[in-house]
Amino acid sequence: MNSILRNYTGYSRNVYAFINNYSTQNVNSTKKTLEKLFINTDVQKILKKITGLDHEKIFAPSKTELEPPKFEFATESRLKELQALATAKAFQKLQMPPVMDVREPINEVLAKDPELQGYLEYKTIFTDISPEVSCRDRVITVREVDGTLRKATWEERERMNQIFFPIPGRKLETPKLFESPYLEQLLDEGSYEFVLDCACMQFEPDAPEYHRVTYQTYEHIQEKKKFDLLRSTRHFGPMAFYFANKKSIDPLLIDMVSRQLLKSDACSAHLSDSVLSVAKSVLKQDE
Repeated sequence: MNSILRNYTGYSRNVYAFINNYSTQNVNSTKKTLEKLFINTDVQKILKKITGLDHEKIFAPSKTELEPPKFEFATESRLKELQALATAKAFQKLQMPPVMDVREPINEVLAKDPELQGYLEYKTIFTDISPEVSCRDRVITVREVDGTLRKATWEERERMNQIFFPIPGRKLETPKLFESPYLEQLLDEGSYEFVLDCACMQFEPDAPEYHRVTYQTYEHIQEKKKFDLLRSTRHFGPMAFYFANKKSIDPLLIDMVSRQLLKSDACSAHLSDSVLSVAKSVLKQDE
């Protein structure tokens, strides 16, 4: 287990920059239910409000990089300016990863050319490596040995994109930490933020594996009632959204009331009703 942690602590060095590129501000609204619900203005306000803003936790010393502390003498006006900058930076660090529906598999055949059968020993992948094209829009096709020309699967697309346009920290092969029993061991240790950071780095937000890992993490947190470990992190909002969408947010609200993070039961009821009411309205629109 220690070797796994050592091998993948590099994830945390790049995860914030990566997630910022995939922030909720950069996800376009589509007909997908989860996406429309998550980017709803009311839902975003609620999720940001309940996440919390603990500066000590947000700016906790990095476990991977050691830097000497910096001290600065400042006037009162300069101090207020620095505090405002720190708050702005804290909100930036709390930018939530997007929540998306699981993507549909790609099974589109472009052409069948049986006359090419016998000329190829292995399938051939053709990749548009134009730097101005995004990884999501990049044209990637596959010629099978039987002559069939098809669009690349998601797995093939991610592999080719990582080869030509590597994302720092992302591996070509899925790290063992996402597999059993290593994942369960990390969750039992309470390394929830580490697991979620690694998932954001390794998987696309609409990948089935991303949903599996994040949902398993959320369920473990709820089972152990360790909600506070994600408070004041960018993952608290998506976790609360997951529970609200599942209509199982009561344990989280009870925890918040017990910690006096909500002023009253009426406030918690309003929070729950607000999230669920938006969810119901979105679901009705899709029916």
